[in-house]
Amino acid sequence: MITRKDILNRAVKECMEELYSHAFPHIKWEDFVEENKIYNKRKEGPKPYEFYYLPEEVIKDITNYYIDIYRLNQQQELLDIIEILKNYCKEPIIDKYIEGENGNSGYKGYERPDNLEKEIVKILGDVAIDNEYYQHSLQDKFFEFLDMAGKFFNWTSELHAFNNSIYLGVCPSSNKKAVIENWKKYRNRDIEINNELIKNEYYGNQI
Repeated sequence: MITRKDILNRAVKECMEELYSHAFPHIKWEDFVEENKIYNKRKEGPKPYEFYYLPEEVIKDITNYYIDIYRLNQQQELLDIIEILKNYCKEPIIDKYIEGENGNSGYKGYERPDNLEKEIVKILGDVAIDNEYYQHSLQDKFFEFLDMAGKFFNWTSELHAFNNSIYLGVCPSSNKKAVIENWKKYRNRDIEINNELIKNEYYGNQI
């Protein structure tokens, strides 16, 4: 049985793999893992991720992608559902079976019942009809309670765990100057980092 922890671990692993597939200098994730094993034995010099660069906005886009596909931001999902409910209350629609004519089979159609505001008027009768305040304020109050619920139920533990694993883990560095200096000082290699080229390669592949 796959648990939420398994899903979280998979999301972190796949996100890291993609981050390093776009980092510069290029390195395969498996090779980077081996670098970390060697570093953990020696503990010498900068940590391996400090030798690989990726623009901050690319890191953010990639991490947000995995947050979305693995549904790690349940707070945002709740807020989105609340907006759907509010819009449905304003413009409801239901399924309706429509009888066939002239020997034709019936088929599924749709019907638009009265919206929430009109239903409130029906319930309150003359009180609402004579006072537009009631027609709007009760619906607004209901929507206000939905918004309050969205703020109260704050399910973000998985999101925090994911972000901590990425940003406090071995995510590529966004400090271009430090990466260049680390290669020069510790690996005796001069490298040039073209920030725009890296971003163009990444965003070009998204088209």
